[in-house]
Amino acid sequence: MPRPGAAGYQLSNPSALDLSAVVASLEIFGQTSMAELRRKSASLTKYLEKLLLESPESKPKRLFTILTSSNADERGAQLSLRLEPGLLDSVLHSLEENGVIVDERKPDVIRVAPVPLYNTYLDVWNFVQVFFEACRRAVGESVACANGAGSLSIGGIGATPTQLAGVPVLPPGGVTPPDPNQ
Repeated sequence: MPRPGAAGYQLSNPSALDLSAVVASLEIFGQTSMAELRRKSASLTKYLEKLLLESPESKPKRLFTILTSSNADERGAQLSLRLEPGLLDSVLHSLEENGVIVDERKPDVIRVAPVPLYNTYLDVWNFVQVFFEACRRAVGESVACANGAGSLSIGGIGATPTQLAGVPVLPPGGVTPPDPNQ
């Protein structure tokens, strides 16, 4: 006789498909350690924070505030960014158009988390370029809508690390642009 409630849905053995996913995951984790993952996580997040705060794109008026502690010992892998009022929907739309996945918290916060197992410094660099472009578009749309005009189109991303307003931005300890294999 079946058990009532959730207990009736338990399986005695996981399926072969479930086990193959677990085996693949364990093989990947077997190639590293949690200490190495945490070190890379802290480094990627610090690099993200540095690019967001020190990039010429964030001046003269920064359109976001980093809510997460700047102390790496007091945060995990993510940064919470509070956007200026009214920008969230447009920024999210632009990020999604560019294949960027972030977590949103209404009314005006996005959470960005570089994942150390598969994100690289170049991925972080590319995110920041897409994010600043999304912010510019959102501000353009806000201004255009306030003036009764259509949306403002700004040119594509395409900037490389050495082309950002002529100022190279490098990964921690790096002396060259981010390596796509890092």
